[in-house]
Amino acid sequence: MRVMDDRTIVSRMLAGVVAGLLLHSPAAANAADLTVPAICFASGQRLTLSGTAFTPGTPIAIAGDVTGAAQADPAGTFTTAITAPPVAELGPRVVTVTAVDQTNPANVATLRLRVVREAFGSNRPVAGRPRALTTWRFAGFVPGRPIYAHFLLGDRSRGDYRFGVARGACGTLTARAARIPGVSALVPGRLTLRLDQRMTYRDTTPGSTARFSIVRRP
Repeated sequence: MRVMDDRTIVSRMLAGVVAGLLLHSPAAANAADLTVPAICFASGQRLTLSGTAFTPGTPIAIAGDVTGAAQADPAGTFTTAITAPPVAELGPRVVTVTAVDQTNPANVATLRLRVVREAFGSNRPVAGRPRALTTWRFAGFVPGRPIYAHFLLGDRSRGDYRFGVARGACGTLTARAARIPGVSALVPGRLTLRLDQRMTYRDTTPGSTARFSIVRRP
């Protein structure tokens, strides 16, 4: 038979009480969270916003640079469509989307999105002397792929130019080049600039288009 002194008995009693408290203490609630299917968007683009760990069945207020409303389901999750806000500059610009649990306002989730002015966007610095060097800026291209300019006079290709490879989450690039690069023979007329990520021009390739004129100096 083992004999325990009073201190041993008290220690074991306290250990049992603490174990009981730990066993019956509620687990800490998961913080609310927001997700979107990509990391960069163009102004006006519709995207799906998903939320988790909200109060089951509660209304959700969408605030920040995007406003709206949603409704959590019995599992505390929701999915709603939002529109990327307008961006006047080329971008990317970081915007904020916040979802507030209307039953428990302390339960808030915030998400930061990158937004560009447009897909295949550029400052298109073609105004000026065609052969003069200038700074071209691009945003909204597919990262890791080259950016090309195609110059057309009517339906005829006049030349192509590779600026470099788009980088970063929003496919950005800054390059020094002539205003009308890759065109060996400049002639007056109404030209079309096509920016895309294909080496040779094809009218079905996704990209952006701008039109400008070359005039003969008097």
